Amino acid sequence: MKSLETFLSEKREVTIHTLASYIKQYIHEKCQSLLQEQQEELLRIFDQAGERAYGVFQRMLCQPIQEQLKQAGFVCEPDYPGDFQTSSLEYWGPPEERERCYWSTVKTAQGETLGTLVTQFFHDHTRFRIPRDPGILVLEETENEAIIAELSHASVRMMNNLQADLMQRRWAINQEPDVWEYSIEMGLADCLDSEHAEISGTLLDNTLSLWGHNGWELVTVIPQQGRLIGFFKRPAKRK
Repeated sequence: MKSLETFLSEKREVTIHTLASYIKQYIHEKCQSLLQEQQEELLRIFDQAGERAYGVFQRMLCQPIQEQLKQAGFVCEPDYPGDFQTSSLEYWGPPEERERCYWSTVKTAQGETLGTLVTQFFHDHTRFRIPRDPGILVLEETENEAIIAELSHASVRMMNNLQADLMQRRWAINQEPDVWEYSIEMGLADCLDSEHAEISGTLLDNTLSLWGHNGWELVTVIPQQGRLIGFFKRPAKRK
């Protein structure tokens, strides 16, 4: 595909949305082919070091984007897509389709702040599997506290991909009674969005449906420090 510099040279105006558009296209074209090419190595890393394999894949996919952004004169803080410790959150989704959001604030070479790029990485905690390509969001907010507040609105994270999400979920569960496994979701309150009350029901339905499609049943919900923690169970495979 075209380089970022070539892509931008064809645009009349360059904004954070222009950059996001290029990154979406890059990920769409590169993600699955890279995953197939590196599958054996990533499986080996997962067997030896667990979920560090996802970090390795993330760097494989995103480092060329960071290099192109730098070459085109943009400054990302931290480097795209973000830093695991200081600019990422993972509150959402069942173990088979966890969502971690990374963010990086983008400035021009002249120091003008364009906004924040948020990259949604979806991954499986039960085995090495990337259930779908990363998503890209754009935020005007540039301070960590404000970014976290925005990402805590399910409407911000979910609406762009809501229809695609509903179409993509396929998971076969072998039902075996009497033996159960349990998991939690810390982001249920994010669906109850007072700023978008008219879609809160849809967002909550979508979140619970994601768990349901993976075989999980909601047991109870407990409020804790401003969040709603959902407890789920499903029949476990007998060993």
